[in-house]
Amino acid sequence: MTFLTKQIMRRVYFVYFLRKLFSPTAMKLVMLFAVLRESFSVVSVPNVLANSPSILNPLASYQFFTTAFWNTEITVRLLLVAFFALSLWLIQDFVKKTSTPIYQPGF
Repeated sequence: MTFLTKQIMRRVYFVYFLRKLFSPTAMKLVMLFAVLRESFSVVSVPNVLANSPSILNPLASYQFFTTAFWNTEITVRLLLVAFFALSLWLIQDFVKKTSTPIYQPGF
């Protein structure tokens, strides 16, 4: 490879990397990790799980988590809603990416 080819390909790879790094899906993933990090700094998840009823009793678990949600601070509620919204948004992105065909005749 010539020097010019190496230099051009280095720029092409750099632009490709930046496009992947700043893609909408990557930004949503970064936001999700930021929300999770903040949630774990505010909520003691091991204590919540230790106080929760058995998973084998779904009605008691539902009552526990709904009561805990409504009796917690507004910050924790917002973080939980943001976590679920971003998760659903990411799932929607992944479903769209896997369901779109690679080859589209006529284009």
